[in-house]
Amino acid sequence: MDKKSILAIVIITIIILLLPAYYRLVYNEPTASPLPRTELEKFIPDTLIAKSENLPAPEFKESGETFKEEIATSITGNIIDSSTEEKFIEIETPLIRAKISNKGGGKIYNYFLKNYQNWDQSAVTLINESLQNGLDINFLSAQGIKVQLDQYNFFTEDEYQAKKVLRSEDSFFRSYYVYYNEIKLEKRITFYGNRYHVNIQFIVSRPEGIFLNNEYQLSWLNGLPSNEENKVEDYSYSEIYTSMGDELESFSIASEGEAKEKSLSGLSAWTAIRTKYFLAAIIPINVKTASVTFGGRGVSINEIIERQYNASLNIIKSKDTKIDSFMVYMGPLDQTILSDYKIGLNKLVLSHGWYERTFRVISLPIVSLLKFIYLFVPNYGVVIIIFSILIKILVYPLTKKSYRSMKEMSKLQPLLLELKEKYKGDPQRYQKETMKLYKEHGVNPMGGCLPILLQLPLLAALFTVFRSTIQLRGASFIPGWIDDLSRADTIFTLPFSLPFYGNQFNVLPILMTVSMIIQSKMTMKDPKQKAMIYIMPIFMLFLFNQFPSGLNLYYTLFNIWTILQQKFIDNRG
Repeated sequence: MDKKSILAIVIITIIILLLPAYYRLVYNEPTASPLPRTELEKFIPDTLIAKSENLPAPEFKESGETFKEEIATSITGNIIDSSTEEKFIEIETPLIRAKISNKGGGKIYNYFLKNYQNWDQSAVTLINESLQNGLDINFLSAQGIKVQLDQYNFFTEDEYQAKKVLRSEDSFFRSYYVYYNEIKLEKRITFYGNRYHVNIQFIVSRPEGIFLNNEYQLSWLNGLPSNEENKVEDYSYSEIYTSMGDELESFSIASEGEAKEKSLSGLSAWTAIRTKYFLAAIIPINVKTASVTFGGRGVSINEIIERQYNASLNIIKSKDTKIDSFMVYMGPLDQTILSDYKIGLNKLVLSHGWYERTFRVISLPIVSLLKFIYLFVPNYGVVIIIFSILIKILVYPLTKKSYRSMKEMSKLQPLLLELKEKYKGDPQRYQKETMKLYKEHGVNPMGGCLPILLQLPLLAALFTVFRSTIQLRGASFIPGWIDDLSRADTIFTLPFSLPFYGNQFNVLPILMTVSMIIQSKMTMKDPKQKAMIYIMPIFMLFLFNQFPSGLNLYYTLFNIWTILQQKFIDNRG
């Protein structure tokens, strides 16, 4: 092996070893911990903080005729339910559309992400009425009665509005309240024009004796709906996570039926439910959690197991804190957006399963590079083409060395066969003569394999990036053919399903297979390996047929550039 090749291998090895340190320096993922008030203020306009803090202090309302007239109905030992009708408000910002109700004190009935669309052009939804998912506050009373606040219509003294449209710099605040045993329970909700989270504040005028064990629960019920055409793959990414200390704990549902609950005691920085591309997270601000409970069910719908997760934060109601605050994030699994919260939510990006976690340290810088190129070339298909060329230039020294080494080895095959025949009864002598032959011709038998092995971590990371990064979701390359780089480039659907292949006819996997066959014919000269020229590419066709077009586009280009490189090396001798 010549000095240039050794230097190239050493440099690439050093880069791989130093990537974890580079990643920590650039992305600065902190140890997750409960978010302090100072961090909360970064996400809330100063005027809104002042408005919230200047609201009337929580009060205890004495019973009497005035009290009865105000609330219309009084049932001792139970929630006082308003006799007024349920009223809805539609909220629209540059980022989201939502519908909330006075039921449950600002219950969110639906929640759409305006900048993300499904394959049928509908907006991505994270909360919908049919699934009945979303937030709920509930508790066991001191008498052991379960109270679910989303069962009751709340009062509000704010002016009713059927719809509120926010600019990016605006916010929308609404306060709701009911009484339980003549004790006021207040819930405040705030939307922001430039954020994917809402702020929830829960206030109890006199908490003593109202909650069993002085605890209540803030829960997310029934998981997240799938927003992908390939629902099987989408739900395969679906899990619950919670951050406790410096550790992530997870929970997943694998089969139909009720899942066995899992409870973890301790302080949680956040609890989140994810799908492949989207996330809902409950983030305590100034409260302490006694424990976190996971549960839910697997529901079989059209032979797909829909994972309906429940996640409950068991909150210790502090006597010293009048207002319990939470942020609830409902948005994309985007590294840039989640890093801004500085509580470790971005650790969920490109980290599903051991495979993604293993190569994440390489995957994230790749995503950053793709986004950088996109600033100048606003088409991710073209970005992939440029990126594939850059990668081939980067690994060219290794590719060149590998190809030349394999070529030299093929030239020695007749001589090796002669040695094998000559010393077939003396394996030790055969081994000695073989090594002597390698030395005489300056050939390293590992020269063709080592450069390829050094490229494997990069190729594995690229597989993760092109399969599951949200930047490629909905990104069009060639309209009418590759309209979404996160989905297969299906030309038509067969009326039947073929074994291992499926029923979708996709062009890019076929092009990738053809390019692999051409490349294999250029490198495999041994007649005994002739079958492998076709077996491996056909296997890859079946494996990759349902994969995202962005992934197939990259590997097709990678093969094409490799073919051209090999011809270039051959021509130069």
